[in-house]
Amino acid sequence: MNRAPDTRSAVWIAIEWLACLALAGVLIAAALPKISNPDKFALAVYQYQLLPSLLVNPVAIYLPWLEVSCAAALVVLPSARRGALLLVAGMLVAFTLAIAWVVIRGQAIPCGCFGDDSTPAGWWSLARNCGLLVLTALALRATR
Repeated sequence: MNRAPDTRSAVWIAIEWLACLALAGVLIAAALPKISNPDKFALAVYQYQLLPSLLVNPVAIYLPWLEVSCAAALVVLPSARRGALLLVAGMLVAFTLAIAWVVIRGQAIPCGCFGDDSTPAGWWSLARNCGLLVLTALALRATR
């Protein structure tokens, strides 16, 4: 099967690659502590009080592996890159809304963004996630 030649400019190709590398790095940095210490991550998920108790442990176990899978697809599987970027965007929107809910309620709970991170979810977490969403949008734009 012949692939059509890539007609994008070198700038868009570079933007896509650099954005995907950065996102993959953040996803791996976020996932590894969660994988190595799922009980702490499960507690963080539970403290958000957004999921039924029955879903807390499955989310705490499987979510970090989804992050790792997306990171791998962003770097290693160009044919799956757009799908991985859409999954990353969905996760980031969900995480950002959860953090915003905590900020609005005035709770001081650990973010849980990087596993055993004891930093409370707050404005910095929201700003970071918004920046990652912008990076994801840039990468999605570059993949067209």
